[in-house]
Amino acid sequence: MENDSQKNVDLLAYKAISKDGKLIDSARTFDSDESLQKFYQSFGYVIIKNIIPINLIGEIQNDLTEIFSPFAKDKENPVDSAITWLDENDKSKLYEIHVAAMRAISFKSVSVHLGNLIKKLSGTNAPVLEMAAGFLLGIPKDKRLVFDFHQEANYMKGFEETFNIHYPLLRASTTDNGTMSILPSSQAYGTLTYEKKQASHDSYPDLVPTGIEKITSKLPELHCHLELGDCVIFHKDLIHKSNFNNSSLCRCVGVARFTQSFVGDWVMRKAEEL
Repeated sequence: MENDSQKNVDLLAYKAISKDGKLIDSARTFDSDESLQKFYQSFGYVIIKNIIPINLIGEIQNDLTEIFSPFAKDKENPVDSAITWLDENDKSKLYEIHVAAMRAISFKSVSVHLGNLIKKLSGTNAPVLEMAAGFLLGIPKDKRLVFDFHQEANYMKGFEETFNIHYPLLRASTTDNGTMSILPSSQAYGTLTYEKKQASHDSYPDLVPTGIEKITSKLPELHCHLELGDCVIFHKDLIHKSNFNNSSLCRCVGVARFTQSFVGDWVMRKAEEL
């Protein structure tokens, strides 16, 4: 990494909030498309404040409540209590409902809104293609859902660029409930070879970049604090991971992946095919 780039990363880490030994980066507002593009190109990610209208988030919340309420054990937190109860008692049913819930059209409303943002970020008016959209359950106290450092490019291959997005659905994503963390400017290493690891037979494999220890010794780990309406967008080669949810409630987050590339491997690979 060049000296100027390392200085920018060091300054970014210096400005981050420190809590319990972790560096926290929060959402920003940008006064122009050019400043937004510059930040993204420099660091491989950007957390944008209040970019998703709350009414669109509310539509998703309503859909999830309707879908999960039949299994809820706590009326105050119907989605959370249903997910945790099903996880403990009927994982097959939880899988079925999760797959169905991700097809709610309320997620499409957010995707359409974010499509315009992608054009601003890329600086091109080429059509935006949705590669995948849905949400992560973020079950509390579940080590299976902790993903080690990885790059999205090794899961969806052959695309010149992808824009990967996370946004909270029920509450803020924080260090307490296991928000994702990133290594800023790590996209500069390009798409790396990896070592495949799997925590358990029913967990999705981690494709941990080769030489990750050397990279983490140079780059700070920043935890992305996201309030409702915020989103983080990150480059296909940015090294990132999810973390342990130490709270009592789920960290449900919307996820979306977009591209303006028309060539790539569109097949969603099973774990054994990666």
